[in-house]
Amino acid sequence: MINLSISPIIIEKISGIKFGLLSATQVQVIKNDPNFEKELSELILELKEKFTDRMPSDDAIVGHVRRMYRRIGWEPTQYRPSSEALVRRLLKDKGLYRINNLVDYGNLVSARYHLSMGLYDTDKINGNPVFDVGREGESYQGISKDKIRAEGKLILRDDTGIFGNPTADSLRTSITEDTHSALAIFFCPPEVTDTYLLEVLNTLEHYYQRSCPEAVINQSILL
Repeated sequence: MINLSISPIIIEKISGIKFGLLSATQVQVIKNDPNFEKELSELILELKEKFTDRMPSDDAIVGHVRRMYRRIGWEPTQYRPSSEALVRRLLKDKGLYRINNLVDYGNLVSARYHLSMGLYDTDKINGNPVFDVGREGESYQGISKDKIRAEGKLILRDDTGIFGNPTADSLRTSITEDTHSALAIFFCPPEVTDTYLLEVLNTLEHYYQRSCPEAVINQSILL
């Protein structure tokens, strides 16, 4: 498991933040998992029932994630947490972009539990990552955008530079068909219980183990 550390400014601004880490080695990346559509259909029904008469912003977990963003000065209604954006997309019947089995199941779990998740090719991370706040003028290349501004945002950095945030991952560490080791990081507000986070990790492990039977998976919670 990669050793993730937390910068002093994060510790000061978001006391009690925790991370759910899941590392998977010997993974097999495939474009379409035959079980995914059924899981996605069930999730859409679940979300539509849950939010029949209320907005996603009324959900307790969504609210905790939004407050985590605001504690660092990042406005979540302008740059939505990826988990909330996925929920809203599914409620509008827009589906999910299909990328590959690892990314697709990561998005499914993030939407179901409303926690933002980053997914990275472990072999492309240089050194031990740090959860930090973007400095003035910093940016990185996103997967779908050439340049993502990082200043004032929650970000992950390694010895090479920034490689993602809870809203957008980077192209440099993205999952591809050549990926053999992956690292999923759930960004968890302090108000969310360890029991809830453990359920999140167990669900993702279940999907990954079913999709990649040869994978070796480890999980942990960083407090």
